[in-house]
Amino acid sequence: MTTIDVSRSGQKLTADLVLVNGKIVTLDQQQSIVEAVAVRCGRILAVGSNRQIESLVCPQTDLVDLKGRTVVPGLIDSHCHMISVMTVDRAIGAIFVNSESGVRSITDIQSRIAVDARQKTKDKWIIARGEDESKLAERRHPTKTDLDKAVSSHPVLVEHVGGHVSIFNSRALELAGVRRGAPDPVGGRYERDPSTGELTGIVHEEAARDSILPSSAERPSLEKGVESLRWVAEQYVASGLTCISEGWVKDGVLVQIAHEALRNQQLPIRIRIDPTKDLMSHLAASGIGEGFGNEMLQINAIKTIVDGAVSSGTAALFESYPGRPGYRGELATTKEALRDLVMEGCSKGYRFAVHANGDRAIDMLLDVLEEAEAKYPRKDPRHIIIHCTVINDRIIDRIKRSGVLPTIFGPFAYYHGDKLFNSYGPEMLERMMAARSFLDAGIMVSAHSDSSAAPFEPLLGIHSLVNRQSAKGKPIGLSQRVSVIDALKMYTINAAYHTFEENVMGSIEPGKYADMVVLGKDLLTVRIDAIKDIPVDMTIVGGRIVYRRLRGSKPSNQHGDQ
Repeated sequence: MTTIDVSRSGQKLTADLVLVNGKIVTLDQQQSIVEAVAVRCGRILAVGSNRQIESLVCPQTDLVDLKGRTVVPGLIDSHCHMISVMTVDRAIGAIFVNSESGVRSITDIQSRIAVDARQKTKDKWIIARGEDESKLAERRHPTKTDLDKAVSSHPVLVEHVGGHVSIFNSRALELAGVRRGAPDPVGGRYERDPSTGELTGIVHEEAARDSILPSSAERPSLEKGVESLRWVAEQYVASGLTCISEGWVKDGVLVQIAHEALRNQQLPIRIRIDPTKDLMSHLAASGIGEGFGNEMLQINAIKTIVDGAVSSGTAALFESYPGRPGYRGELATTKEALRDLVMEGCSKGYRFAVHANGDRAIDMLLDVLEEAEAKYPRKDPRHIIIHCTVINDRIIDRIKRSGVLPTIFGPFAYYHGDKLFNSYGPEMLERMMAARSFLDAGIMVSAHSDSSAAPFEPLLGIHSLVNRQSAKGKPIGLSQRVSVIDALKMYTINAAYHTFEENVMGSIEPGKYADMVVLGKDLLTVRIDAIKDIPVDMTIVGGRIVYRRLRGSKPSNQHGDQ
């Protein structure tokens, strides 16, 4: 039996919770698989055989008979938008125009926003999420003209599933004072009709989006925000997630919502917050740095964005996109602006978690991070490249030398695979979301969902990393497939390393947080093409059972059939 010191003042400690008769995949250094685990005060007390662990049971112990089921460490999503998108959307009443909601055409989008407009007062914003031109009958984005036909009295935002392309109607542009001759903001672009120069309503990147959409349109009340976060968090823990890194907090009210949910005992999942540059100076002025908070809610790294999105075909590449001569994607900042921000943050002791998809964006980011670490050296900074999608051998070498940590898309090969195949081609896909290449180089790569840009279920992410096939069965860079254990580590111990928490999270070992997931089927032996369908029977966070699947119920399936 592996245990912590189970004696106190000469008295033997007993367990609050014990799981027995299971297949417990500890992910310790020996890759031990044991029968039982004991929990006390939210931490793992001991792991071992049934006989060993049963010695820690007392009348007050909650004893769970696993009946042979598999237990894995709590699953961690290294980058998602559980608060900034999922919670906010529910709190402000955003509507959804994704394929899962039944949208198949621009006409369907028009119908959805028209219905919403009839329920809102004039000039109240209509916000629609999840648009995906590759799944629309027209195979294109709607334009302001399309939106105007449905709604002209309200400002309208229709946002692409990847979050980096937005479409506004004429009323929205009018209220913002953005007219035909408006110059592109730094780090953004207004699309224009090539024959007339007229704005199409389609804009790229945050700078252009924020020049039109007022921040108040997406700011929920505290009460609605807390209730929405509670509901969304319950969906996440039902999928086996026990910790997430929230990757886009630029409004202090979102931190307040998370803290209020925690204070009211309505937060069943651990949250690591990546505040944006907008909050960095405020945090620094208050003396708040990385790790500020507690075991459930902490400040993590500073988030910023370098380029566009993979799912919208706007990642910044060195080479032209296949079939799009001269188009190399979108940069969301300049190298000078990025350098200024990173230098300022590093001088204050912050590290960075930076969105960079294309090889051109990654290369620019590495230049800046290397320069910053030379000026403000730290022993173990662990800067993070979020997505780090399109790589080459030189980039891998630079990442290895610098100690920068990549976190890559988990579910994208499955969920967006057919679109990626058409946008990037088979050759480039062999060096995208390059889990195998990173692992072979000894790099501590983790995985994430980027929800709501893709489904949040971690088992779908593991399925996608192992199979590297689209939902329609198309191969998506098969050379980058990894084993089930490697994919599991990317959602557990590797992810914990990204937040400096490998000593308290990511494996089932004495002294660590008692975060565990009970699966309805054995992840290690089930057919790899069925991983995404494994039910989650129970999720445990800090020794507390926060989700239990009702007997006979089917697991939730957010990813659907594509």
